[in-house]
Parts: sequence; C-alpha cells; structure tokens
Amino acid sequence: MQHRRFYISELIVSGRNIPSQGGDLIVAKRDESPDLDWELVHRTSEDVSIEPAAYDIHLDGPEGQLSGNALLIRSDGRSLVFRGAGELVGFAELGFE
Repeated sequence: MQHRRFYISELIVSGRNIPSQGGDLIVAKRDESPDLDWELVHRTSEDVSIEPAAYDIHLDGPEGQLSGNALLIRSDGRSLVFRGAGELVGFAELGFE
C-alpha cells in the first residue's frame, strides 16, 4: 500500500467557502486496486451546518490544489469528514513520494 498526507488550508464545498482552521487529506492506493482511496478531516474556525450528502469539494494547500466528489460522512459543526467518491483531480501531478 502507498499513502500520502497533505495539509489543506482552504476548503470549498459545492461553491461555499468554509471558514477554515485546516485539515488533513489522506490518499491511499492499495496494490490490489487501481483506484485511490481518499479522505479529508477538516476543522472549521466557526460552526458550520452541512447535511451528510455528496458534494463537489475543492482543496487548497501548500502543495497545490485538488478537487473531486466526496461524501460528507460526519460533522459535529466544527469538524467535517469527507470520503472521496471518485477521482481526485490534481493528484496525478503530485503523486506518491
């Protein structure tokens, strides 16, 4: 298995800027599958109300910009957990180290 962690400083969820304290994006590739698994755990700087559903998310951090479709699987108003639901656009340029 290969994996990589990215610090994410800015998050946009279906066109909505999320007030951000930052978060971690984990990208993993298992040997038995060509698909990437990815998950974002992001902390907000104020309470945010978002319903669990599918969203188009845009991520920005020191290493570049990434985007993709993801499911919001958990939120307590200050912490959001998204699970990737398809391609992570921009990852091919960054790859695994």
